[in-house]
Amino acid sequence: MKPRIEPRQGFFADAVARGARISFGRDLVSARVYARHPRLMFGYMRSNRAAERTPHVPKPLAELAVLRAATIVGCEFCIDIGSELARRTGLTDDQLRSLHDAHAADLFDDDQLLVIDLATGMSATPGEVEEELMRRAQARFGVKGTMELVQLIAWENARARMNVALGLGAEGFSEGKACALPYTADGIEPMSMTNRYLTSEASIRS
Repeated sequence: MKPRIEPRQGFFADAVARGARISFGRDLVSARVYARHPRLMFGYMRSNRAAERTPHVPKPLAELAVLRAATIVGCEFCIDIGSELARRTGLTDDQLRSLHDAHAADLFDDDQLLVIDLATGMSATPGEVEEELMRRAQARFGVKGTMELVQLIAWENARARMNVALGLGAEGFSEGKACALPYTADGIEPMSMTNRYLTSEASIRS
């Protein structure tokens, strides 16, 4: 995928790219694209730090929530890096491949399913989160943890949709490894009220 805005070159962009290498271990085209508008880029970075700080939510569950949201939006960059970050926190290859059929797969525990369901409801169009799901989230994570999780999922939706519009694709984080699939893969229809819980290709085609 080619970015729809030309990546920035020059001293400032080189400094931003160097920061990306320190943080992520590689050059990122996306870093140079965001460097085209420094004020927005720095605001983006502040929002990232705030949303990704979830002291009341275990890191593996936070990464799972982000990845699930990314797969529904269909952001190639987010799915690529999200799969790798989730893998580093313990998500297995089979789990990565089963996100769209999580309840039937029998591979996820109750906390993981709760997070997947919350990210699904928030990321669908239109969004819908049932009261019972929010009660369970608060019982498990408390008020602060639930708010951290909700903000994190909402922020992932925002940055994923930005990346889609800007044409920012995968950057090799999951190259040669198992990777989650976007929700629209393999004939699965875009997320909607009618198919939100029909999350496998087989169930949709039946």
